[in-house]
Amino acid sequence: MSFRNAVFAGGGSRCFWQLGFWEGAIQSGLDLRNAVKFIGSTSAGCAIASAAVLDRSTTALNLFKDLTTRNPRNIHWQNLNPLRKAPLLPHAQMYREALELFIRPEDLSTLNQFSIRFLMSGAPKWLSGAASAVLGLSIYGLERTFSNPLHPKWPERAGFRPIVGRANDCKTVSEYIDLVLAASCVPPVLPEGKHENENVLDGGLIDNVPTLLAKDEPGETLVLLSSRYESRLPNRPRMTYVQPSEPIRIDKFDYANPDGLQETFELGLVDGTRFAREKRVTARTTVARG
Repeated sequence: MSFRNAVFAGGGSRCFWQLGFWEGAIQSGLDLRNAVKFIGSTSAGCAIASAAVLDRSTTALNLFKDLTTRNPRNIHWQNLNPLRKAPLLPHAQMYREALELFIRPEDLSTLNQFSIRFLMSGAPKWLSGAASAVLGLSIYGLERTFSNPLHPKWPERAGFRPIVGRANDCKTVSEYIDLVLAASCVPPVLPEGKHENENVLDGGLIDNVPTLLAKDEPGETLVLLSSRYESRLPNRPRMTYVQPSEPIRIDKFDYANPDGLQETFELGLVDGTRFAREKRVTARTTVARG
């Protein structure tokens, strides 16, 4: 099976499973480097998707492990002292630093070889950024728990709007990084961002598995989740969902756990390797029967 499209779910630090899966699948013979032409993502999946198509998975992992090694905790309580003039939560600063260290000016030409779309959320007009984030996450969480765990509909009914950013329109690395960050805004951990002069929030408030970005694309789509779902995965035409073979232990907002990042990546390697091998066996069986 050849995948023309890839959709990366959001999920913070858990998204390193996707990067491991991508690397493991390629190493085991699945032609993702040459076959994939379209990338869709939201939240931290945008950064992971960028690392995947730039073919620097291990570099991205080691870079973020280094940053998290130097960050002893996820909440810096000492910064409640206004004299320190440093953030209580280090996530936004670390996320931007990681992107600025990783993405180089010459990478834009490589990224532009793909059609890349990132999903953001427009909040209801009557809510502020922080309040809308709390409302959106609450609605999303309730629907995931009681109704639709993968593709919720309630946030849109509450007034949240999907906003799609075209990464190919970015002329500079700075613009590209701003777009990735705008698709990843979850106040207060990651502050509200802007896209085309509009305040935006994490696209995961609309759909953390944004297959809607690939709905008009031809060919097969590989959908990389970042969590394990106990319910049956969707069986949709031309879409193959993959998920971790076991629950990922690192929290999505854990930016102080390099060992957890490594463990998550290695689980992805194992799962991607297994997936590619199973696909090869299926392909050989089909040819033999044909």
